[in-house]
Amino acid sequence: MWQPSPPPALQISPNDISGAHYGPEQEVQDEAPSGARRGARRNLLKPQRRRIHLGCRLPAEVPKDKAEAPSGIGDLVLAAELMEMAGVSPCYAQPHSGTQPAVQLDHGAYGVPQEPAALGRMVRELQETVHRQSQLLQSLQEALAASQERCQELQERSESECWALASELGQRIAALEAENRNLQCEREQLESRTQGLREELERSRSTVLHISHKLKEQGGRAGPGRFCLASVRDDGKWLRFYTGFGSAQRLAAFLAFLTEGEPQRGAEPGPPSALSPEDQLFLVLVRLRLGLLLQDLAFRFQLSEATASRYWLSWTQLMETRLAQVPVRCSLRYVERFEPQRAARVGGVPLVVLDCAQLCFEGRGRQPYALQGCALAAPSGFLAFCCSAALRGGEGAAGLALPLFLQDGPVALSARQREASRQVLSLASLADKALRFRFLRGVQPPAMEGQVGRAWAICCYLACLLHEPMGLA
Repeated sequence: MWQPSPPPALQISPNDISGAHYGPEQEVQDEAPSGARRGARRNLLKPQRRRIHLGCRLPAEVPKDKAEAPSGIGDLVLAAELMEMAGVSPCYAQPHSGTQPAVQLDHGAYGVPQEPAALGRMVRELQETVHRQSQLLQSLQEALAASQERCQELQERSESECWALASELGQRIAALEAENRNLQCEREQLESRTQGLREELERSRSTVLHISHKLKEQGGRAGPGRFCLASVRDDGKWLRFYTGFGSAQRLAAFLAFLTEGEPQRGAEPGPPSALSPEDQLFLVLVRLRLGLLLQDLAFRFQLSEATASRYWLSWTQLMETRLAQVPVRCSLRYVERFEPQRAARVGGVPLVVLDCAQLCFEGRGRQPYALQGCALAAPSGFLAFCCSAALRGGEGAAGLALPLFLQDGPVALSARQREASRQVLSLASLADKALRFRFLRGVQPPAMEGQVGRAWAICCYLACLLHEPMGLA
């Protein structure tokens, strides 16, 4: 018997094509073999279990002796299969790789209607189903092609836009880098110009200060009302009144003694000083002699109060240091009889503290109190001067700076020290001469204890230098 060969497999996705719906399926038993032709067909198709749709029309049950219908269902099924092969039926379509294999349908158990009209109608429905599925497949293929074309177009447009943006961005970066280099060059030029302007400003400032100082000097020489050393230099009476020195030569020698070995005052780097060294010393001596306030001195010398205070502090420190190098002798017999006195040990040297004068201060509640202006007598017969505030704490006064010749044993003086040494016959007379400096006779605030003690030592040394004791050659 002739057996049809299976149709070629068509690669169609099961999701794209839906087969004809014939209603729910139910299982039926295989029919008994009814002849050699159906046996051969069953051997060809080899079904295990057949399913049929409830929607299909089944042939009416007939007695077993009439099971063999003269119409021949096998021929009809064979004709349907041939029609499906001719119309590329999806029944034989094979799925893509990776999906479930297609099931080759066995049409031997299908119920085929006896009427030719119904059979023709079934065939037409199958043809319409195949046609619709073919049209659906074609539309899907066209949509896929359009989508691919659209995707390709979008990809090309995206690449073109990316290239354009990258090109524009590169140009923008290059422009910014060039602008940055230009700005850096301008910044360097501006910094260089600023540095030059600063240097020029400093030079101009120094020039202005120098010219201002010169103008003040010229104005002082031209205007007789300006208070300075030049206004009293040639008048011995006023020079003695303001400084205690009887001549300008002695004052110049004293200034040279103070500044010997020291850097020249007014020659330091920076803006020039408002006063010359002679006028600065003159300001300090005027305050010691007359006890003037700093406000008065600032007004007289046409200075600020801060500048006058700076001159006062720096020159008093220098005078105390330099005058302490002048050896001052006193008779040990006079020291033994002087009252009041007390013993003290300063820096390991046994000394006799002689209270010579009272220095007054204003305490809390405007209650006055006094400190003693003292003379320190060493066993070697030399004297030094200080305030009792510097001796507070007994052995704690070891921090007090003593002259080198204030020792326990004998002292060997150099030739220059012997020439500059002075002799004191009476400490009471020396204290009276020191108190002629009115700064020591005023009532000072407690914050000035250190300045008053320094002024006491300076005035005692000045009294030794300016007055020769009676009876001495």
